[in-house]
Amino acid sequence: MSNSKLTAQNAYLTEMLRQAGLDAEAQVVAARIQTVLTDEIHHRMKNMLTMVTSIVRQSMRSAQTLEQAENAIAVRLIAMSKAHDLLLKADWQSAPLATVIEGAIEQHNTAAGRIQMQGDNIEVASASILPLSLLLNELCTNATKYGALSRDGGIVTLSWEMDENAQALALRWVESGGPPVTPPTAKGFGTRLIESGIPRQFGGTGQLTFPASGARFELTVPLDRIMPVAMPEAADALQ
Repeated sequence: MSNSKLTAQNAYLTEMLRQAGLDAEAQVVAARIQTVLTDEIHHRMKNMLTMVTSIVRQSMRSAQTLEQAENAIAVRLIAMSKAHDLLLKADWQSAPLATVIEGAIEQHNTAAGRIQMQGDNIEVASASILPLSLLLNELCTNATKYGALSRDGGIVTLSWEMDENAQALALRWVESGGPPVTPPTAKGFGTRLIESGIPRQFGGTGQLTFPASGARFELTVPLDRIMPVAMPEAADALQ
C-alpha cells in the first residue's frame, strides 16, 4: 500500500475517533443537563405541593364554613396558577416587577384606573414571583370584599420605589374611596401571610394598618433578597 493511501486512511481513522470522542462527550454533557433539569423539576414540584398543602390546611383552619374555605382555596390556587404562567413566560429566570404586579392584580382590576400603579423599573428573581403574587392577591381579595374595590369610586394606589442608596425596596398599597374601615377582630391566614409570612421570607417587614379612610400596607425588603439572587423557598412563608 502506498504511503499516500496509508496517510489518507490514518487521517480518516483519526477523524472517526475524534468524532466518536466528541459524540461521547456530548452524550455525557446531555445526560448531566438532563439530570440537572430533572432535579430542578422535582425540587419545584415538591415545593409547589408543599405550598398547596399549606394553603389548603391554613384556609380550612381559618374559614368559618366549608363554602368560605372552598372559595379561599380556589382564589389562592388561581393566584398560584397565574404566577406559574408568568414564571414559564419568564423562563424561570426573572421578570419586571411591574409585570408581576399586573399579572397578580389583573382579575381584580376590572375597571380602568381602579388600581393605579407607579414605580421604579426593577427586575425581580423568579423565586420572588410566586410570593409577591400571593401577597397582592390577598390584598386585592380583601379590598374586593371589604375595602376600596367593594364600592364604585373606590381606588387603590400601588407604588414601589428603591431607597436613595438602592439597598431596599418599599412597596405601598393605599386604599381610598371605599366604605369606612375598622380593624379586623381576628387575624386569618391571609392577614398573617400579608403581615408576617411573606415579609419574613424576604427578610423584610410588613405593616398593615386600617385607618378609617382605607386599608394601607407597606412592604419593605432588602433589594438583594428580591432581585435575581438566591432566596429561601416560598413554602417557608406558609408554615
